[in-house]
Amino acid sequence: MKETVEQLKELLGADFSELVSAFENDNRMHIDKIKLALANGDAATVASEAHSIKGASSNLGAVELAEKCQLLETAGKNNDLPSDDSLVTEIEALFNQAVAILHQA
Repeated sequence: MKETVEQLKELLGADFSELVSAFENDNRMHIDKIKLALANGDAATVASEAHSIKGASSNLGAVELAEKCQLLETAGKNNDLPSDDSLVTEIEALFNQAVAILHQA
């Protein structure tokens, strides 16, 4: 991820901070929506929100985060939501790590 972030920082220059802000704010919102959707058994929303995080994470080279989001997206599409919040907790931890890397860049 660090290599991709460095390339983006070089390419975007001053706009990089806007990218970091948007990634952080938008995806925190997506994570909150996933938590609510899981509590309500809303598989379609879980899939959609996980898909959004997956795409943004992939663009930044956060491969492990994207992979976990793919698992959750697939579970939502198959209407086979996880019975506990361990996957979402893992996604949130990976997201926080990605945000930390972005802020350090």
